[in-house]
Parts: sequence; structure tokens; C-alpha cells
Amino acid sequence: MRNHEVESAIKAKDVNYLKGILKSEFSVDPDINDIAILDARDGSDFELATGLSKRLVFCGAPSSAFEAEQNCLLSYGIYPNRLELSTITTLGGVSDYARFNGMKSPILCFELASKSANIFIINQGQVDVARPVPFGLDSIYPLLQRELGLKDETSARKLFFSNTFDFAEMGPKLLRRMTKELQASTGFYEVQTGQTIEHAFISVLPKNLAWVSKTVSDSLGLEIIQPNLEKWLESLKVTLGEGVEVSNLGGRWMGLFSLMGEFHLREEGANE
Repeated sequence: MRNHEVESAIKAKDVNYLKGILKSEFSVDPDINDIAILDARDGSDFELATGLSKRLVFCGAPSSAFEAEQNCLLSYGIYPNRLELSTITTLGGVSDYARFNGMKSPILCFELASKSANIFIINQGQVDVARPVPFGLDSIYPLLQRELGLKDETSARKLFFSNTFDFAEMGPKLLRRMTKELQASTGFYEVQTGQTIEHAFISVLPKNLAWVSKTVSDSLGLEIIQPNLEKWLESLKVTLGEGVEVSNLGGRWMGLFSLMGEFHLREEGANE
């Protein structure tokens, strides 16, 4: 996912120009990737013929990856109407959750995966920053191996995901490289816009890596959003089945629940 502001609304309607941006700015080949273009102001599909926005969000993945996921689902007898990127649904959910709770300041969203990470800054429903980071959790294992004198990175990885070691004290050292990237992004944004980021949302990570959120919070001085999913889902007309307990679910569920919400009903109600 990448955001880009084109020079003019006219150029935003030129398919060849947009393909050139993907290749030159982001090293993405549109011939082997499935790409969707969204309006960065509200996340709606950007219509080439009628769109007026110059602020765009490119999102997608290799066509082969989509095909592989689709074939996997079909092998299980699941026939989806569509496939959606969890990154997009999560950002949409965080934006709506912020609106539901009256959060007016920009929010730092951090998606940390194995080989890479993504830094986003959203502001009242708009995607202001979408920046990739070329390293992820895998970069931590060598540091952990050296710190604890483990025999190899495999041992470090197993310990990292276990519930047998407290990483709270070692966390700042293990995440120093990542927190520097986050500080650079938030600092530049605040200087450019004059706005202050007060909250952060960290997706994907399981519960046993909660220390990552605390380390980020302490390093950047931001409050980590711990969503009250039950009240938010009620506002979206999502009814939970008996026995479903969401109070202990973390932010990694935001993307899934975002697929269920009827966001348009709230918008229509607000316009009445």
C-alpha cells in the first residue's frame, strides 16, 4: 500500500501516467500485480473518469499471491465473493473506531510482519502517510541470539514467540531500529502539518508480544489504542453470538471485524 499526490486531477485520470508512477516511484510492476486505486480522502474507489482527487492510495499485491490464496480457499470448499487486503480493512476499522470515540488527532498505525513492516498515519478518515519499512520481526532474532548467547537464530525465534521469557527490559534494545523509523515518520509529519500525534495502533501481533506495544508507547510517548470492540461492534449493528467473548481480544482482530460492519448505515444516519 502506497500513497501519492499527483500534480493535477487531469493526470490522475491518465492510466499510463499512474502506471509510470507505480514503476518509477514504488518499483511496482502493474503487469504482474493486481492494483486498486483509492481516494486517500475517504478510502472510496477512485474513478478514473470522474474522480477529482489528487491524493491517491495504491494498494494491491502480486497477482500470483491472490491466485494462490483463492486456490487455497477453493480447496477448502470456500467460494468467496471477493478478496480484501487485511491492511485496508484494518485502517478502515481504526478510522471508524476513532470517529466513534471522538478521536480528532492523527493516529500512527504500525503493521509489523516477519520480513517487513508498514507505517501509516491516518487523520480523521484520511490516509496521510503510507510508508514501507524493509525489515520486520526477522531482523530481531540475530539481536536476541547475541544478547542471550543462543546457539542459532531458530532458537531465538522460538524463545521470542514463547510465553516463557519477559522481554520488557530488553525490548527497547531489540526494537531500537524500528522505533527510530517510527520516530522519523511521526516527527516529519508533525513538523510538516503542525499537528500532534497522540495515539498509536499496532495490528497483527499476538497477545504474547504485547511488550512490543508498550515499548513503542514508551519510546514515542504515544497512547496505544486498546479497542473496546463490543461497544464499537454494537454501533455497527454487528450482533455477537451467545458465548462469544470479545473483551479479551486485541487489535489484531480489527481487520476481521471491519469486514462485518455496516459503516454506511452510520454515515446515512449522520446525514439525516
